Amino acid sequence: MLSPWDFSKREIKEITISVLVLSFVFAYPDVFFNPVFFLYSLLGVGVAFIGHELSHRFVARRLGYYSAYKMWTEGLLLAFIFAIVSGGAFVFAAPGAVVFSSYWVFKKPTMNEIGKIGVAGVVFNLSVSYMSILLFHLTGVGIFRFISTVNAWLAVFNLIPFGPLDGLKVFRWNKRIWISSLIFGIVALVFS
Repeated sequence: MLSPWDFSKREIKEITISVLVLSFVFAYPDVFFNPVFFLYSLLGVGVAFIGHELSHRFVARRLGYYSAYKMWTEGLLLAFIFAIVSGGAFVFAAPGAVVFSSYWVFKKPTMNEIGKIGVAGVVFNLSVSYMSILLFHLTGVGIFRFISTVNAWLAVFNLIPFGPLDGLKVFRWNKRIWISSLIFGIVALVFS
């Protein structure tokens, strides 16, 4: 069984590409007027995205499953196209996902395990969002507000109960947890 901290070269490469594309998408079009904003975005998006995906990966591995991040090239292209076409007003972020499977053919993940793996990324994003907005109000440093907004947005987006998004897994597993997570996400967005 792999440790939660073992990464393949492919996985590191795909996480890096995903972070770079998403950072550009979140920074567009401001990146052309202030190139430093890309670094700002790289930090904020990097924390939100990497933490979200690694939370899924960590919980899946702790539950005894093989798990790894898998980039979705078409999703990254769509994110880039939506940013350009909308002038940066609409962010579509589906760059990939952590996939997991059992080491044993006969072991299938339970709804409880799927739900816990699904909610892990959302819990990470909500935690970082609330800590960052608190830090912003205490210090007035703008990067904390940006980090809070990106994390809140990522949590709410992933809670949409549709397709491969975390929201459908959490909704099927535990509707109370889904509703409370969504409420916390919306509140975080309002105060970010």
